[in-house]
Amino acid sequence: MRNVLAGAGCELWAWLVYGIVEFVLTCTVPALLEPGTTVLGWQWSAIALLFGVYALIGLIVGSGSGALLTWVGRHRDSSFTKAQEIIAVLTITAAFAANLISAWPLHSSERVSLAIAVTLAALFAGALASRPWLESTAFLANPWTVTLLLLIPSYVSREALPQHSKVLKMGVSLAALGLTLALSALWHRERFYRRGRVGRWGVLAGMAILLLGVVLSGITPRVHVGRPAGMKASSVKSNVVLIVMDTVRADHLSVYGYERDTTPHLRDFVRGATIYRRAIATSDWTVPTHASLFTGLYPLWHGADFAPPAYPFGRPIALHCATLAQVLRSNGYSTVAVVANWDNLAPSLGFARGFAAYDRRRPVPLAVPLDEPFYIREAARRLLSLAIDTDAFEALTLRAADINRRAFALLEEARHTGPLFLFLNYMDAHRPYVLQHRFSTRFPGRDRHFKISDFREVAQAVHRGERHLSAAERADLVSQYDGAIACEDEEIGNLLARLRELGLYDDSMIIIVGDHGEGLGEHDLIDHAVGSVYQTHVHVPLLIKYPGQRESHQVDALVSQVDIMPTILDVVACALPTGVQGKSLRFPRTEDSDVVYSYAIAGPLVPSLNRRFRGVRQGIYAGGSELITWSQGSPELYDLAADPGETCNQYRTDDPRTAALADRLSAWAATAPRGLEQHRPLDLDKRSLERLRALGYVQ
Repeated sequence: MRNVLAGAGCELWAWLVYGIVEFVLTCTVPALLEPGTTVLGWQWSAIALLFGVYALIGLIVGSGSGALLTWVGRHRDSSFTKAQEIIAVLTITAAFAANLISAWPLHSSERVSLAIAVTLAALFAGALASRPWLESTAFLANPWTVTLLLLIPSYVSREALPQHSKVLKMGVSLAALGLTLALSALWHRERFYRRGRVGRWGVLAGMAILLLGVVLSGITPRVHVGRPAGMKASSVKSNVVLIVMDTVRADHLSVYGYERDTTPHLRDFVRGATIYRRAIATSDWTVPTHASLFTGLYPLWHGADFAPPAYPFGRPIALHCATLAQVLRSNGYSTVAVVANWDNLAPSLGFARGFAAYDRRRPVPLAVPLDEPFYIREAARRLLSLAIDTDAFEALTLRAADINRRAFALLEEARHTGPLFLFLNYMDAHRPYVLQHRFSTRFPGRDRHFKISDFREVAQAVHRGERHLSAAERADLVSQYDGAIACEDEEIGNLLARLRELGLYDDSMIIIVGDHGEGLGEHDLIDHAVGSVYQTHVHVPLLIKYPGQRESHQVDALVSQVDIMPTILDVVACALPTGVQGKSLRFPRTEDSDVVYSYAIAGPLVPSLNRRFRGVRQGIYAGGSELITWSQGSPELYDLAADPGETCNQYRTDDPRTAALADRLSAWAATAPRGLEQHRPLDLDKRSLERLRALGYVQ
């Protein structure tokens, strides 16, 4: 039994070392090097489960190896301990090699890692059969050494230096491998051997320091929301709270008549607020729509949109465009933001302009990218998925509850300072729909066999025209989408309740709006940023509680996201910047103004999937009609009152209604600024692709 326990302890130690190194490379290093990256509270349970799998593997394999060595009589041999150490690292090496082979074909750096794994496995197998060989290879029988030797080539090439030359990658890899071997040999020199245990504790202490760095990086710094120095106080003390429900389409909210009760808290909110039934987004993805919310301009005017090759992630908001936060701050408002969409709302795109504090954080990535199979972690997760839900590993953004925790602290201070402009961006309804269990199972249709990782391949096949989304797949997708909306609804309810507790609710202006919709299989479209101006992608919720409003009101006129900025500035009595295209929603719409527009192009790589994603689509919405023009094909005309699903194209060249809408759309586009880059597909480097793919903008 003593030998069995010794074997279990040795193997357990080896697997925990592998887990520590893997965690440091994939979680701790990004958290320390990339500002805003942190391990969130709910991620620790997933990390603990991973280490639990590694520990369980170590205990089981180690117990078996200890029993085997005892059975063959090696326990009477002085080399028993060294043999046990060899078996421990051999197990890791074999698992690493098997994991790579299962993911064939491999990247060149992964083939190097596989070659190292095979070589080490042969050496360790020989060491078990030969006493002299065992002595000569003992310096390699160190889990730290083996783990680093296995991971270094792929990590350097795929993670650390993805955009650099092969020569540099090879040089850094060889240097790191050489240093690892040298330190390992030094560690096992006789004069250092007695200090081995001290050395182990020293390494563990180093890991603990790195782990502490991760924790500290996740602590939100205290944000003071007092008025900017030198600014005059606003004559209107109404706080402004702008809430964006990222990727939420109006027809999946029960407050808009959806059959599932996805938004009970918003339904309560509307009892004392205004609901705009026909709000239209200016595009079908985050960057142009948020820019329209912030500037009161359409995408062709503010410029923030896909614009490769210079701006593959989106061109920044034009410098001459004043943002909502800039105007409010210049009028004495404290301007703070907490956003989940860390990539597409980056300060480099102009979204932090005017904010005194811009909280943009992201969780460390726990899921292994599909094209980086060299980590054993993904295999461990697959084992876990046989028993429990492992969707949390796919999380890419803060949850709504994480956003609220930061927002509550800001609101607490705001009641003593004011006035406050608080911008919140919730992202739970954005793919990959990583939900808490109670929301994941709230609505029927969830298929546990349909994994998040499967969906990317399905979407790509549908967009290529190779297949349609099946009824079961769509049911799963809709179930999770609706659950995500319900999650956001609950957290918005918590935020509104907190406003009431702090006495800030009644006199605040509260705007709740979607930035764009989501394709759920309609028109053979999945996701967004696909160049769509269909209702599935541009009909968004818009709810506004004006200061002092206590009664419900409904508006059926067409409105646009460009109307949000002028409405806010009108309510708080701030001057409107020149050139703003939107109009205040406080004033009734005339028949002439009951026209809004959308403009959309697909993400950089989507056009390569199918010709139908190429070019530019523009939409004009007037009355109950919708005209869509496409630079690469035929126009479409729909009667939205009779055909809200846009299934019957009524376009005819001899229809005077068509001609009138087309002329008006052409005149609108003709007044846009010139000189914007041509939009075309672009070959991107690996890291750029991962950034786009992470948030669903690239298949």
